[in-house]
Amino acid sequence: MKISKVEKVKFKKDMFKISFEDSKKNLTVSADSVVKFALKTEIDISKDVYKEILFYDKSRNGISEALKLVSKRSYSVKSLQKKLIKRGYGIKNSVEVVKRLKELNYLNDEEYAKNYVTYLSEKGKGEFLIKSELEKQGIERSLISNAIEVVKANGGTYKQIIKILKTKFKNLDEKNKNEVGKAISFFTRRGFSSEDIAKAFRLCSQCCDYVDRL
Repeated sequence: MKISKVEKVKFKKDMFKISFEDSKKNLTVSADSVVKFALKTEIDISKDVYKEILFYDKSRNGISEALKLVSKRSYSVKSLQKKLIKRGYGIKNSVEVVKRLKELNYLNDEEYAKNYVTYLSEKGKGEFLIKSELEKQGIERSLISNAIEVVKANGGTYKQIIKILKTKFKNLDEKNKNEVGKAISFFTRRGFSSEDIAKAFRLCSQCCDYVDRL
């Protein structure tokens, strides 16, 4: 295909329209693509080069879009990839963009898992719900387990149960089996382990002063 015209797109910074002779296929690409592929009038490009230009330009735009997204909030590798695909960047392009952002350390699933586990724990979510949420976002199970173990080592999981006991269940009658059973069911639904629930209940019933110092 022979290029018939290369012209600047009005009102779009650093974007150019590439027109071809005897073809309705036009390209709108960045200045970077124009320079990289030496696009100018009267030169012929093959279908393979045409596809290469499309892929390269989409990838460049994808990186720009991805950087905008991660500047606003944190993403896991898989969640960002899905976001880019939904925005029309295609599977192949999205994979390449995410790969590049990982290389630049804008994406780090290990750090993401640690921060997200802490966040959900502080929101009163238990271990099993936290695992489920992170698995949905494509985080590897080993990273999830490691992050949860760090929080548990600092007493993060059972401390959250204690906080809730002292607010939502501050009038709990420990001698009333029905009330205790409902409280335990509440924490179980939130994904807390039976081990953490039992530990928190024991500490709360021992000494309020001690609990306050945790």
